[in-house]
Amino acid sequence: MAQPQKKDLVEALLDQYGRYSLAEEAEIHLRDWPHALFQLLQLAALTDAGVTPETAVRTFMALRDRRWSTAGKVRETGPAKIAEVLADAGYPEGDRRRISTAMTDAALHLQEDHGGDLRELRDDAKNDPQRERELLRHFANVDDDVVDAFFREAQLLWQELGPFADKKALDAADRLALGDDADSLRSLVDDDRQFVRLIDALVRIRHDEGGYQKVRELAGRQS
Repeated sequence: MAQPQKKDLVEALLDQYGRYSLAEEAEIHLRDWPHALFQLLQLAALTDAGVTPETAVRTFMALRDRRWSTAGKVRETGPAKIAEVLADAGYPEGDRRRISTAMTDAALHLQEDHGGDLRELRDDAKNDPQRERELLRHFANVDDDVVDAFFREAQLLWQELGPFADKKALDAADRLALGDDADSLRSLVDDDRQFVRLIDALVRIRHDEGGYQKVRELAGRQS
């Protein structure tokens, strides 16, 4: 059988794993508004754990259902109650302690240093992605994986970030021979929204045993 073409692989990948981005699946309104940006940061923190992206989305929605999805409410709620929700969702103990603490620390420092608004952080960084990364790591006390997850979704709102693909997505893209940098992957889709869906699909496929083979077989039938 001939090797599937990139366009067929992308079509199969989006069909199986990328009909919605993680932010879309979580029903986060993608607007450059304070509450939406904080929710993207929450979702990013929840994905940096030993759980699937789908579990991270469900956990975020559970927090939002309790109205714990703004900096003020998260700060008021505290890490212990947030950790309980993460425990109910199946997060390992170490992950739930780390994430709940990071989430409440981020809410505290965001309110104290940036008026509760990540747009102020962006202004302080003068729209420079490297400086934005440094400030996010500093005030939220998170690692690059969390910032990467935030950048994946926020690039639709903060244009200076795009096109952005993190190491997780690029590793998956390499396994499918789709390309080894963000610009190459961006050229495979029609618009920025589809690009984010593609990047998130590449993150999702890593959690599906046999996913790569399934996508190759589906793409091969389309060739």
